Amino acid sequence: MKYYPLALDIKGRACVVAGGGAVAERKVLSLISAGASVTVVSPALTGTLRALTAEGRISWLERAVAESDLEKAFLVIAATDDGAVNERMAQLCRDRGILVNVVTSPAASSFLVPSVVEQGDLLIAISTSGNSPALARKVRERLEQEFGPEYAALLEELARLRKELMAEVGDERVRRKVLESVVDSDVLALLKKGEAKAAGKRIREIVARETGYGAR
Repeated sequence: MKYYPLALDIKGRACVVAGGGAVAERKVLSLISAGASVTVVSPALTGTLRALTAEGRISWLERAVAESDLEKAFLVIAATDDGAVNERMAQLCRDRGILVNVVTSPAASSFLVPSVVEQGDLLIAISTSGNSPALARKVRERLEQEFGPEYAALLEELARLRKELMAEVGDERVRRKVLESVVDSDVLALLKKGEAKAAGKRIREIVARETGYGAR
């Protein structure tokens, strides 16, 4: 089965996680890191989820999941230890057009949660379409060795530069050429060596060369 890849903005969105175990904990942590408003429905919670509740970072309904918990939900994660409950929640979500991920059954899910490599705003998602989480993990581990924190630093520089160029350079082709030149230059290598000042100087040189003046 082929899936349509996308990056979803869930900031402030109501997301429900059914289940309070280790798998649910991982799902909750990824949701709140993306800014979601998370409600966990479960008779019991892991220590980490209890701490998040005490800090007011998530809401907790201390009981078994119910159909009413789906009201106003944008996204649901079915992560209980009961496969039948997960399947029932998935069907209810599908009937209501709610995005649902069933941790025990990719086939019952309307979306899959990929394995992720993250460096700042750089997000690399790996999916095997639910066929092999072990392979997805292996690929992720390999990519983590390739894409280090210097990529997060480069992306910060590119975002800042793009904003400046949008304000100062009217020609879109010139803006694109500047950004491509920075990406193709040795700026990344300089950042990897921790030479942020030299990287900034190189970016200014590229801007001056391509536009005739320096970025602010």
